Amino acid sequence: MKTGKHLLFISVLLTVMVSCKSKSTGTVLNIAHAKVMVKTTKVVVGGIDDIISLNGKSVFLKKNAIISSIPGYLKKINVQYGDKVHKNDLLFEIQTRENRALENSGLNPELTSSKSGVIRVFAPSDGIISDLSVNSSGMFVTEGGLLCTIVENQEMTVQVNVPYGYNQSIQINKECKIILPDSTFLDGNIYKIMPVINETSQTQNVLIKVRGNRQVPENLNVIVQFVKSSHSNTLLIPKEALLTNEIQQAFWVMKILDDSIAIKVPVKKGFGNNKMVEVISTVILADDLVIIEGAYGLSDSTLVKIVK
Repeated sequence: MKTGKHLLFISVLLTVMVSCKSKSTGTVLNIAHAKVMVKTTKVVVGGIDDIISLNGKSVFLKKNAIISSIPGYLKKINVQYGDKVHKNDLLFEIQTRENRALENSGLNPELTSSKSGVIRVFAPSDGIISDLSVNSSGMFVTEGGLLCTIVENQEMTVQVNVPYGYNQSIQINKECKIILPDSTFLDGNIYKIMPVINETSQTQNVLIKVRGNRQVPENLNVIVQFVKSSHSNTLLIPKEALLTNEIQQAFWVMKILDDSIAIKVPVKKGFGNNKMVEVISTVILADDLVIIEGAYGLSDSTLVKIVK
C-alpha cells in the first residue's frame, strides 16, 4: 500500500512540475516576442546650412527735421501727428512779425494781404509725420525751431550688433533673412558695416537694407539669420530622430534592421536647423530607416513593430 501511495504522489508531483515548466516557458516566449510600437523615417541626402541667428531691431535712418527758416507766427498748420505726406505737400505757413503787425494795424486789407510776408513750408520727401512740435495756429516760432519730423518709412533698415567673432562671415551685400515676431520673414542685404566696436559688448553695428515693400514699424525686435557655411550631399534626419545624453556630449540614432530590430548607432552631429539635422556616420546610409517616435529609452537590439 505504501508503495502505491508513493508512486501516486510521485506521479502527481511530476505532473505539477511539467505544468509549471510549460507555463514558465510560455511566459518567457511571450516576453521574447513582445514588440515596441515605433514610427520611422528614411535617412535622406541633401544640403543644410550653418546658420548664425542674432537679435536685431527695425529703424528708419532717414528722418527729415522740418524747421522754421524765420522767426514768426504760425498762420496755418496743414498736418497732424501720424499723417502720411508726399513730397512738396504744403505743411505750414509762417507769418513774419512785420506782416503780422500790418495785419493788426487796421489798414486797408488789400495792403496787408501780400504773400511776401508769409513763408510756406513744403515736405522735402514722402513719409510719415513722426513728431509734431507745434499744435495750434497763431503760436510764435523761433528761427531754426523744430516744426515736425518726417520719417521716410519706405526705407526701413534693420540694425544688428554682430560679435566680432563672426567678422569673417559678415560682408557687404551678403544676403540674410529677417524673422518677424509673427513668424513671417523678409529678405535683406548687408549694406553698411560700421568701423567701430562697442567697447563693452565687443560687437559691431551692421545695417541691413530690407527688400520688398512691406510696412514694418520702427523699433520692432526681429531675428536676423546669416548663413555661415553650407554642406551639400550630406546625410539628414529629422531632429526627432537624433538622441543624446543629458549633457549632450554623445549622440545616436535607433536604426531599424530587418523591419523588426532597433539597434543603437552612435553618430556625430553636424549642422542643424529647426527641422533637420546632419549626421556623420560610416554605418548610416541613405534610405536607412531610423526611429522618429518611440525610441526614447529603447535598449540596443530591441524588437519593434513599425506603425504609420
